[in-house]
Amino acid sequence: MSDLSSFFAEAFATVAKMLGAGFETAPALMLGLTVIAALPVLVAGGALLRRVAATTDRTVRADKTTRVKGLHSDEPASPGSPAKRSAPAYSQAVIEIEADVDGDRDRPHEPFKFGAAVIVRIGREEDNEIKLKHPTVHRYHALIRRSFEAGYEISDLSDARGNGVIVNGEKVLNAPLANGDEIKLGAARLRFGLTQ
Repeated sequence: MSDLSSFFAEAFATVAKMLGAGFETAPALMLGLTVIAALPVLVAGGALLRRVAATTDRTVRADKTTRVKGLHSDEPASPGSPAKRSAPAYSQAVIEIEADVDGDRDRPHEPFKFGAAVIVRIGREEDNEIKLKHPTVHRYHALIRRSFEAGYEISDLSDARGNGVIVNGEKVLNAPLANGDEIKLGAARLRFGLTQ
C-alpha cells in the first residue's frame, strides 16, 4: 500500500512540476489547455444537476383539476392595487368567472378549482384549462401558477399591444394573487378565491 501511495505522490509531484514549468514559459497556452480539460467536466456536472433538478421539481399537469360549486371570499382585496402578499400554495384556489361574453354574467359558469394543478392557462383556445369566449380575450391570455415559495401568481401571456392582465384595477405583467382579487382579461372578469 505504501508503494502505491508513494507512486501517486511521485506522479503528482512530476505533473505539478510540468504544469509549473508550462505556466512559466507559456501561460496563455496552459490556461487554454486547462479550460479545454475542465470544460467537459463542467458540462457533465451541469447536465447532471439539471437532471436532478428536473426529477425533484416535476410539474403536476392541470388536467388533474376538479370543478366545484360555490366560491366564498371572506377577505376581499383592497380595491385599486394588486395584493402585496400571495395566497399560500397549500390553499385550494378557485377562479370564478363573473363576466365573459358581454361584460355581464351572461351564462352560469362553474367556478374552476385548481385541485392538483400547478399551472392553469386562461384564454379562448379549447386547450386552456379556463376557456373564455369574449373576443377581447387572447387565445392564450394569462396563466396562474402555484409554488410553495410564492403561492399563487398570475402572468400576462398577451403581447405588448394586447389587453393585458388587470388585477384589482392595476395592469400587471406578473402579480401575486390573494383571496378576493378581481382579475380582468379584456372584457372578461374573474375572481380569485380560496376555499376553506
